[in-house]
Formats: sequence, structure tokens, C-alpha cells
Amino acid sequence: MLIATFGPTTAWVGTQITREGDAFVLEGYGPVSADDIMEYDRQGHLVWVNDGTRAWVGSKAKGSQVSSAAAATATATPRTSEARGAMTGLGSQPSSRKPTYLKRALLLAIVVLIVANVVLLLIISGAFRGS
Repeated sequence: MLIATFGPTTAWVGTQITREGDAFVLEGYGPVSADDIMEYDRQGHLVWVNDGTRAWVGSKAKGSQVSSAAAATATATPRTSEARGAMTGLGSQPSSRKPTYLKRALLLAIVVLIVANVVLLLIISGAFRGS
């Protein structure tokens, strides 16, 4: 059952998270916990099948904090470790604060360029020449 897909805010765009039996599975990597899925959601990386699925996974994450840690320790395999390593890489992408600062910096740069272009056009047209 499809749970969510990674959106355009990550290099994993199109990668799916599904539910197989009692486990969430990250396509190409293996099992993933509900807590990790919700962390991807907090980072804005997921496109959910629907809001109900998002709420359901969120309830699994909150209710399974202790049990998911125990289960992860008990079921750690090379494939699971690989998925965790891949998740660490995903988590290292810009946090939600960085895009905000980047957007502001980009907006400021655009405004400065527009003002510079207007001044340049006025100079070229002779608006600043003395009589």
C-alpha cells in the first residue's frame, strides 16, 4: 500500500514509502520507522497519499517511540543499516530554516538587480544629465 512519495525538495524525488505487512518500506532501501517518516514530513520532503494516511503514520510514530527503537535494535540487518545511512544523508539536506533564509536572500538580490537596472536605464536615457 502506497503511503507517501518523496517530492521535489529532495534528491529522492519519486522514491516511494509503502506499507508491506506490519512494516513501512522505503523503496530501494528497506524497512523504515514511522518516526523517520514523520521526520521526512517535518522537513517537507513527502507528498502523502491523503491526510488520513499522514495522520495514521503520525499516530504510529507517537505511540511507538519506545517499541520502534527496540524493534530496530532487534531487527537490524545490513539492509536496514543501509537505509539508516541513506536517511542520514537525507536528513542532512537543508533544514526548514535554511530555505527561508535562502528565499529572503534571493528576493533581496532580485530587488537589488531591479533597482540597478532601473538606475542604469535612467542613466542611458539621459535622465540624470544636467541642462
